[in-house]
Amino acid sequence: MPVNLQRATASTGRAHARRLSLLALALALLAPQVQAAQSIWAARNTPQAAMIADYRTLECSKAPPPPYTGSLRLQSKYDQSDASKSTLRSSPDADSERIGKQVKEFIGGLIYASKRFQRAKKPQEANMALACQDQWLEQWASAGALLTEDASSTGMAARKWALASMAGAVLLTQSASDGKLQLTPVQKDWFTRLGECVIAEYDPRRSARGVYFNNHDYWAAWAVAATGMLVGRDDFIQWADGNLRRGLAQAVRNSDGSYAYLPLEVARAKLAASYSQYALVPLVLLAESARANGLPWTAEDQHTLDLLANFAARSVLDPDDLPELKGKSQADVAPYKLAWLIPYLQRNPGNSLARKLYDSEDGEVDNYSQLGGPIQPAYSHLR
Repeated sequence: MPVNLQRATASTGRAHARRLSLLALALALLAPQVQAAQSIWAARNTPQAAMIADYRTLECSKAPPPPYTGSLRLQSKYDQSDASKSTLRSSPDADSERIGKQVKEFIGGLIYASKRFQRAKKPQEANMALACQDQWLEQWASAGALLTEDASSTGMAARKWALASMAGAVLLTQSASDGKLQLTPVQKDWFTRLGECVIAEYDPRRSARGVYFNNHDYWAAWAVAATGMLVGRDDFIQWADGNLRRGLAQAVRNSDGSYAYLPLEVARAKLAASYSQYALVPLVLLAESARANGLPWTAEDQHTLDLLANFAARSVLDPDDLPELKGKSQADVAPYKLAWLIPYLQRNPGNSLARKLYDSEDGEVDNYSQLGGPIQPAYSHLR
């Protein structure tokens, strides 16, 4: 590498590090010191929790994939010449697919360990599951995986999705373990740095002109909120709540006030229904975060969320009846993208449209990997 380029690269890296440090300091100073960040998935006294012993004395029977520490200059799977971003690229980028596969294999292992723990019938099985999740996390955390500064916008998106999945998987395991599962200092530091990185990358979008503030920002907020719950950072919860408020403000109500939609998600043409569900998943969870962490949540906030739920349900149940979707034949929506129904219906069982959508899938709307796996066990009152 030429000397001038080396100097420029080093200077950019130092500038990025300074921005992260200043942002972390600002967040810490602004955060209200009322309570420690609370998980939306409370500790549960499960049969598996009673089986827990010193699982760190066990050796996981399967090694994790090598920690990914390289560039995140990934390319989008969508053809960027299509304004609606609803057409897949004709030839996927090989490097992006290879990196994605490695990261997904790691995330899949964390989720599998969480499921294995929650389904364990014997102490050996329960403790081996915890050992595997712990040891996989420790290896990637020790290597500083996914913390590269060299990331494209698609790479930044992939990092926040990965963080949402990883933090979610551990939070769900913690809940099922009655809070007995705890991060090591190395793991806690890694999650904290990843959360700060996502904030640094997505915070400028809140004030930048010409930025489509959309589902990416809602998911960035949920990734940061979930991380805040995991590492006890109130400032993470506060930052994420700001994105929730902007998301709610983007809702456009129809003329009779029976539903509201997110225009940037509806603009995805044949994927409008799918992206309306996709955006609602983090918004519903962020609303739960606001309640759990003592942040303002008004009747008007809830009404807006209800109207968004009405549109999302109708976009699947009867899309032809929605003027916003006229002439846009909708692609099938994967059932797991309806996972928002689980927390929403537990709190709002009287929403008939949401219930109809849930029943249309026989309640099989769980197991979203981007949430860290099945969330239904945390919502035992949903029927």
